[in-house]
Amino acid sequence: MNTQQRSISFDHIGIGTALLRNRLVVPLNQREYSWEEEHVTYLFHDLAQAIDEQKSSYFLGTVVLTRGKDVSLEVADGQQRLATITILLAAIRDYFNAKNDDVLVTSLEEFLFTIVRETREKNPRLKLNVDDNEFFRMRILCREGTPERNTVTVQKLSHIRIQRAAELAKEHVRAIISVHSEENQTARLNYWVKDIEESAMVILLTVADDLNAYVMFETLNDRGLRTSQSDLVKNFLFSKADDRIAEAQQKWASMNGALESLEKDEPVTLTYLRHLVIALYGPTREREVFERVKQKVKSKQQSIEFLDMLADCSMDYVAISNPAHTKWNVYHPSIREYIRTLEPFQLEPMRPLMLAVTRRFSKQQVEKTFRQFVFWTVRFSIAGGWRTGSTEQAIAKAAKEVSDGRIHTADKLAAQLVDVLPTDAEFENRFASATVAKNSLARYYLRALELKAAGNSDPEWIPNDNTIINLEHVLPENPSADWRIDKAVVSAYFKRIGNMVLLKASANSLIGNKSFKEKKHIFQNATFLLTQQVASSTEWGTKEIEDRQKRLAKDAVKTWPILAP
Repeated sequence: MNTQQRSISFDHIGIGTALLRNRLVVPLNQREYSWEEEHVTYLFHDLAQAIDEQKSSYFLGTVVLTRGKDVSLEVADGQQRLATITILLAAIRDYFNAKNDDVLVTSLEEFLFTIVRETREKNPRLKLNVDDNEFFRMRILCREGTPERNTVTVQKLSHIRIQRAAELAKEHVRAIISVHSEENQTARLNYWVKDIEESAMVILLTVADDLNAYVMFETLNDRGLRTSQSDLVKNFLFSKADDRIAEAQQKWASMNGALESLEKDEPVTLTYLRHLVIALYGPTREREVFERVKQKVKSKQQSIEFLDMLADCSMDYVAISNPAHTKWNVYHPSIREYIRTLEPFQLEPMRPLMLAVTRRFSKQQVEKTFRQFVFWTVRFSIAGGWRTGSTEQAIAKAAKEVSDGRIHTADKLAAQLVDVLPTDAEFENRFASATVAKNSLARYYLRALELKAAGNSDPEWIPNDNTIINLEHVLPENPSADWRIDKAVVSAYFKRIGNMVLLKASANSLIGNKSFKEKKHIFQNATFLLTQQVASSTEWGTKEIEDRQKRLAKDAVKTWPILAP
């Protein structure tokens, strides 16, 4: 057994016992209480189901602790479950306190406090991080009706979550006793406490230091909100910051404040961290983010400098997704149109490169490169290859080259990526047979091609406008009997680009699933050149769709070239 293995201990105990036996501290570099109502309710439901089924034991996951400098243990993973169980036990304590049952109140407070006999002070069994601990102590640990409990005020989002968890716990206690007679209510709650102490099992994993903990709980998967690579990075940078922890926290908060404006459902902090790490250091998988940062940050000063970069670059990262961002005020207005045009596409593999270009290129070259990003995105969208490993690797390597200053123009960037960008022949060939499931993208392709046909010099950044210009499928999805066409053929050709035209909304509302002969008149009088051309056909079927799409494909190569003029 090596030294690291000897420094790790395991214990399989009830989560209530874990509280009874230890003094636990959530370090200041850990995140705040983050459980939403659904997570709290889920845990309470799990407990109730196990008790109702009279299970002798059931597993609540792993709790990872690190040994601190004193008798306390630091919680590396599991604080959400520990805090929520504490909140539930405190709610049961409050019930007995309202009943003036001092014996049971004292018994339950053994889960909440340890007594320092010399000073007669109560020390909490569980202390949360610096942002939450005082609120948690006053709102949860203090008894109901005490001055501290009555004067506590909510100041942070995490406080709102703690408050809501406490309300849910109180409601849950009422639900537990509601189906029992008054004489049995105390027995039922005591049974719950015993179950939390003895049957709601966790694996208590204790390691010698925080870096061991990072390695261990990175691979754990339990019922809590799994600690992600972003938490690992945050914890590591804060631990390196040492006595500059307040400065480090401020910079991390500044980064999060900027990223919150993206209003995305996915964990945007981790996505941003990965994209920045890719831009700085090259190809990096999600699970490698923390290791990359750990390799580069070796000192307090480097930690602060990296946090500075995180805060500064977060503004650029938000800007590449927001055409209205103030960053673009000093650029040519066209760049806002490029960003707006890119919005409907799934751009994640390109974002590290977009971030690197935004940070390192001159304004003129940023504008030209973003125009090329539109061209390349359309080519990848039609020709495929966007998410292949080789393409992502090439884009990531190019992002690092840009960050390192070895590539500083749009043309050199295109030359760097020439091996993965769809060629003219590949793009034309795929466009000639492409089906487009998203109407917003099909409408964009046709509008850009329309403007190219009309001689517009910037056809590629035409935004979608659903209310003015609609997409019409010449061969309708549900054709009338006049079409005399097999359903299988309709299914195969309905969403082909060659089968789609643009119409003003008013005309589109009248056309429905009429026969082609009836539609021709409307197409003939349309304001769009490409729509008028369809009216020159005498009939409409698979041959007409294929022929038209081949013509559009040749125009597509000119509309979205590899190099911006």
